[in-house]
Amino acid sequence: MNTLEQLNKTAGMIVNSRPAYREILDFYKEVFRVQEESLKDIRLPPVIIEPDLLKIKQKNELPLIDPSEFLIDLKAAVQTFEDICELAAELAPGLSSNARFLKKAVSEKAFDPESLFSAILNGHDKTLQDIAQLLDVPLNELSLFGYLSISPSIRVCAEQLETYLSGMPELQKGYCPVCGNLPDMAFLDMEGRQHLNCSFCCHKWKSGRMGCVFCRNNEKDMQHYFFNEEEKEYQVKLCDHCKRFIKLVDLRQMDREFFPNLEKIATLHLDIQAREKGYINEGNEKA
Repeated sequence: MNTLEQLNKTAGMIVNSRPAYREILDFYKEVFRVQEESLKDIRLPPVIIEPDLLKIKQKNELPLIDPSEFLIDLKAAVQTFEDICELAAELAPGLSSNARFLKKAVSEKAFDPESLFSAILNGHDKTLQDIAQLLDVPLNELSLFGYLSISPSIRVCAEQLETYLSGMPELQKGYCPVCGNLPDMAFLDMEGRQHLNCSFCCHKWKSGRMGCVFCRNNEKDMQHYFFNEEEKEYQVKLCDHCKRFIKLVDLRQMDREFFPNLEKIATLHLDIQAREKGYINEGNEKA
């Protein structure tokens, strides 16, 4: 069974157990399908890190690159942007009107998506706000479509950059060793080892199970968790020191393939519960 078939099967299994997620998963599984297909078309040169700079980064436990240094296959990203807008118009009623408008704006060259992609990579919030205001669309929707469109290129870059991590000691930091972004999810593998999933580039890295993955606080009185007896594969870990939370998926308790992006969408109820308790996770703000 190939990746797309497994993705559909997994989404179907989640919907069968949680019918309330049918509409949102019907949309996102198609988004993830488009992203997977886009990977075949992406052509990017490797990101080169000079040996002296790499040594400095290793010594100081710094990420390999800044997010602004990710390369984007513009042609593939624009096509993905149009495809995702079309999917949103068909499958996401809350996004359909603006999705149709954005797709038309790109096709008629009334809007240059490259400026959107660049603003996301560089973290230029003011530019994003200006573009949203110019187009008269909500900033969160514009940022969502933009990030989903460049995500395949980011993944390709991140996978290439992982070669620089081979042979390096596992730092077990609370930020991505590739791009420095925060994790959006943790998971336990079949041996019970904990890993983190980057909210931006989807790189996965090992992390110690004890203490907060963000601030590394290890005081027992500061660390808590909650779970639902009917969803034994999930826990939500809470830190009273930094007031952050992270969702944890125990793969030993799952009867389906693990796709972090699917599980992230299918556990939005856990985000709501954690936020109601007063905790945040900035990584979960991305799609």
